[in-house]
Amino acid sequence: MAEPLDLTTKEIPEAIDEAVLRARTLALGYIDEHGDPIVSFRGSTHVYGPTQLAIWVRKRDSGFASAIESHPRVSLVYYGGHEGPGPAFLSFKGSARVDESANDAVYDAMVELERNQDLERKGVAVIIDVDSVDGFVPNEGMFRMERSA
Repeated sequence: MAEPLDLTTKEIPEAIDEAVLRARTLALGYIDEHGDPIVSFRGSTHVYGPTQLAIWVRKRDSGFASAIESHPRVSLVYYGGHEGPGPAFLSFKGSARVDESANDAVYDAMVELERNQDLERKGVAVIIDVDSVDGFVPNEGMFRMERSA
């Protein structure tokens, strides 16, 4: 049975918020504007709240930011290994949307390495409303969390 969705638990923020600094960048899967499947690494990914992830997208008018207008469903995968922190594996499913009102919060919350890739802040915040996350925590085992209906 699934647990209620809360991305602030099970050391999920500790695992993914600075994953890029440990060479454990999350992989994002989405459908582009041509209907093709795309997988890309997103070092700015971080927990934005109990049911949301955030990503800073450097190209606001093309690629991922424009693709989610017509294809908002996304998936993300994280593999951290057993050395931690947090879960060794996470698989997220949800819907993404551009949210310019979150630009300051998302930009400021990502690691400096990623902020330095867009010092002029030409990008835009993308918020992912997570529907479910499957994971594996060493010494605890598998878990599944789902958004309440």
